[in-house]
Amino acid sequence: METMERYSEVFDEALALSSAGGDREFLAEVVGLIQAAWPTLLADIREGLARGDLDAVETTARLAKAAARNVSARRTYASALQLQTMASKGDLQAAQLASVILEQEVETLQLALSTLESFGDSP
Repeated sequence: METMERYSEVFDEALALSSAGGDREFLAEVVGLIQAAWPTLLADIREGLARGDLDAVETTARLAKAAARNVSARRTYASALQLQTMASKGDLQAAQLASVILEQEVETLQLALSTLESFGDSP
């Protein structure tokens, strides 16, 4: 519990659990799926930026935003929203900066979510 308190600004465990209908096993499954999705989402964003394809970046940022929302990760959500906004405005330089911030937030989120490995076993 102490570890999750340290990450409370990254991941709102109570809200995520409430969103999962109080079902810890289901939440653990959702967390696992989202953890597995991040590498692909971030790679797609990097590739889109490298090609200058801001439409692809915007679409992937929207998916990243949904992933963050599904686990009540406010900071990651806000970072993905910022990236989506910059991509939709056609601002490549701002989108590149926003993607760096998103990657940092995802790294922190992944660390927080890794503390939930035994979450499905909790009472």
